[in-house]
Amino acid sequence: MPAKDVTDERPASPAARTVRFRRPEPELVQRMARRVVRAGKATFPSQAAFRLALLGYLRREEPLATISGTRLRHLLVGVPGVRVSVRYTERHDPRPLRHCPVCGSDLIPIRNRTLTGETVVLGQRCSRCDYWTHDKRRVPVRYTFSQAGIDGRPLRKGPRSLRPDPV
Repeated sequence: MPAKDVTDERPASPAARTVRFRRPEPELVQRMARRVVRAGKATFPSQAAFRLALLGYLRREEPLATISGTRLRHLLVGVPGVRVSVRYTERHDPRPLRHCPVCGSDLIPIRNRTLTGETVVLGQRCSRCDYWTHDKRRVPVRYTFSQAGIDGRPLRKGPRSLRPDPV
């Protein structure tokens, strides 16, 4: 399936319509993201830095390709080979969340049974990623992208002498 074209919406003749940018397919974005984390820097300290590096690779295959940081993050959560780490801060916000702020998936209530047998909702957790929150809302403030193994754990870099001996 080719990338989706986005054209000017101005009323004009069909010949005057120009393609401004293309949204790349999710499989292409995931493949290029694995290539970016394997090729250059070991870790990208922010979503913006990773997006710029990824756009360089995407535009080699598709010159009009572009992707937003939010879409990039949603596509890369849970992809083997790319680790998305999130740093949070806590803020008081009484309004309940409906969707995960990291990946956009539905949130599931975290329940606990009391001594009297009733259930109490302690917080919420994401059904797709590792996000969870409680009465003090955990708000993502920094996303870090790095290379990971197939199991999702970060790969160790450096000389063998610094690595722990296998048991």
